[in-house]
Amino acid sequence: MSVVNSESVVTNTRTPVVIIKPILYGNTAKHLGTKRDSDGHTHRWSVYIRSFNNDDLSTYVSKVQFRLHETYPNHARMITQAPFEVEESGWGEFETQITIFFADPNEKPVVFYHHLKLFSTDPDVVAGTKDLVNEHYDELIFQEPSDLLVRLLNCAKAFAPSTDENLATAKEYAIKKHDTIDRVKKARQRVRSEIQDLTERLRITQENIKRVRQRTMDNSSPMGTFSLSIHDNIKREIVD
Repeated sequence: MSVVNSESVVTNTRTPVVIIKPILYGNTAKHLGTKRDSDGHTHRWSVYIRSFNNDDLSTYVSKVQFRLHETYPNHARMITQAPFEVEESGWGEFETQITIFFADPNEKPVVFYHHLKLFSTDPDVVAGTKDLVNEHYDELIFQEPSDLLVRLLNCAKAFAPSTDENLATAKEYAIKKHDTIDRVKKARQRVRSEIQDLTERLRITQENIKRVRQRTMDNSSPMGTFSLSIHDNIKREIVD
């Protein structure tokens, strides 16, 4: 989840609310069928960011920058209107930086990183009969946004009514979100259990060390007394 910090460059009125906007970002790719002779490119791809609820992002997003690999001409692509996406072709995968700028310039931009994926083991994707889709769900969390941004966020309208496909997608991401949260909870519980186990093992080890030290001290005391007795006897014999 990405929290939109509402620190303003100038003083303006803030609204004490939290507004969450779910989004999708990622890329699609399709094999060209053969390596292109002119540049060696093998895939046509697009990288994008869009609303999960099919809202018009341009209502509250002013522009989105996609920073591509430096080998691309004009590799920092600034898109100033919806749809916020870049279409290109290539032969290799790389990490893209996606920066969202908001309609209220006092709101700090939000940055995402996305690994642009081209290759898959799916036979249909390899054959080029099906597009590869590498997509992620996230949420923009606006904490105490400006009055201007609140109005823009609340008036964002959907491009089209929800279709069966959109509802199916929403259900799929709801399941993924639930599974992700469940895995995080299980991982935290596993970490807590491991910490408790290590703490107990450390306690036992420290007790064992303490017992060994005590035993060593107990074993060395008679020897020290015996050595002292011999020394005293020798002194007495010399004196006598």
